[in-house]
Amino acid sequence: MKVISKTKPKGTEYSALKNMKKAARIVKSKEDRRRAENKRVNAESRKERRLENDFYEKVGQIQIVGFNKGMLILSIDGEQEKRNLTFGRRSVSLAENIDSLPNFEVKLFGEMVEIKRLGNFANMKDSIAWAISENL
Repeated sequence: MKVISKTKPKGTEYSALKNMKKAARIVKSKEDRRRAENKRVNAESRKERRLENDFYEKVGQIQIVGFNKGMLILSIDGEQEKRNLTFGRRSVSLAENIDSLPNFEVKLFGEMVEIKRLGNFANMKDSIAWAISENL
């Protein structure tokens, strides 16, 4: 004997209800995939930001010692090293561009870094500008 449900729709009403449930299931699965992808993208960007912050923290510990003969003297891990100042991957006349001194770059740890990110740039900016203008 077959049990007939009193509440379950019959015929075309049942197929319409079934299609609506299937569409809702598909929408839910798409939403779940979108959330999973967003979580992955956010995790990657957090990792990149953490690495970048670590790099700039390491750069911030480098101190400027002085400027001599067109070279910037830096104290990296207790050792003094000379580095050439560049402006946008090219060498330019330093004396003509003193106003853009914070944007000059120096190569550190394999990357070009603006000198305004170095540890004591704010204190040494005037002495570097003076040394450049005097051609020392």
